[in-house]
Amino acid sequence: MNNNYALITGASQGLGKYLALDLAQRNYHILLVALPNENLETLALEIKKLHVKVEFFETDLTKKENILALVDWANSFSVEVLINNAGCGGSKYINEASFDYMDTIIQLNVRATSLITKLLIPNLTKQPKSYILNISSMAAFSPIGFKTVYPASKKFIEYFSQGLQEELKSQNVTVSVVYPGPMKTNAEVSNRIEKQSKFVNSGVVALKDVAKISLDGLFQGKNRIIPGKLNKFSRYILAILPLKTKVKLLSKAVKKEIDATK
Repeated sequence: MNNNYALITGASQGLGKYLALDLAQRNYHILLVALPNENLETLALEIKKLHVKVEFFETDLTKKENILALVDWANSFSVEVLINNAGCGGSKYINEASFDYMDTIIQLNVRATSLITKLLIPNLTKQPKSYILNISSMAAFSPIGFKTVYPASKKFIEYFSQGLQEELKSQNVTVSVVYPGPMKTNAEVSNRIEKQSKFVNSGVVALKDVAKISLDGLFQGKNRIIPGKLNKFSRYILAILPLKTKVKLLSKAVKKEIDATK
């Protein structure tokens, strides 16, 4: 039995839940983090059936004081794996996006990811070998109109992760960034995905499979992980398309999705 812990933010549902379950099956003790009233206790009981220890911390990571409280709690455990999964996004006309909507994306995707990582590094580097997995998105590979802040925040995660890879490689810390495609994480997101094109829907990979591919890649020392053959192909296409062309194509698809809900 591994005596160290894996900490997963955004662990109550979607990819975070499956990452937690997968890590428990790999004999890690688990630290679950999510918003209050997200049924973390129920998930903790499910994970305990896999014969590992489980603790959970309910908080809103868009607030600085909550990040500090979380890290203070987490540092009472030996953390070997940190997974920054908490994040949010959406599709809106910029003129219709509220201040709070945009600010929440920035605070959660950018600030929480960077500060939690920075404050847990001393704990991680105490272990003989440790791992950081940051969740980006296929959206990081192009700017997208009608999403604006979200792709930029996921590009930040990519660059942040790549910088960490270089800085921490001599300290036995593996840093990986994963770029999932569309994922049916909850009813609202599933509904949005299903209204998009057949091509988009064909790129959906089951959450359990995304979790396994991500963790296999992390423990194999892969720095960049793209789950799903179609998503890998899409990444190749996006790399060769002129910037103006891919922005136009992707933005048109998102606009169609927004207009379909009106």
